[in-house]
Amino acid sequence: MTSKGDGEAALREALRKWGEAKRRGRKVGGVDTAPACLHGVIVQEGLDDIRGDLEDIKDELAWIRRVIVVAIVSAAIGTLLQMGGLR
Repeated sequence: MTSKGDGEAALREALRKWGEAKRRGRKVGGVDTAPACLHGVIVQEGLDDIRGDLEDIKDELAWIRRVIVVAIVSAAIGTLLQMGGLR
């Protein structure tokens, strides 16, 4: 027997998930959306990974947007205080 490599282990896991998905079935709006083949399982896993990465990017962009707004508001307040002679 040879030891399983990463590729073989990933393929076996994808086969297992495909079998489970076919047994369970997955309907959206009355249409079966379970993967029809092993390639569909692998693509769906890749899409799920990308979806998670995109959520992380969206969170970081929201944080950056908040920082920029705070910087602009504080600069505007500082300018107004200077113009009013209060600083």
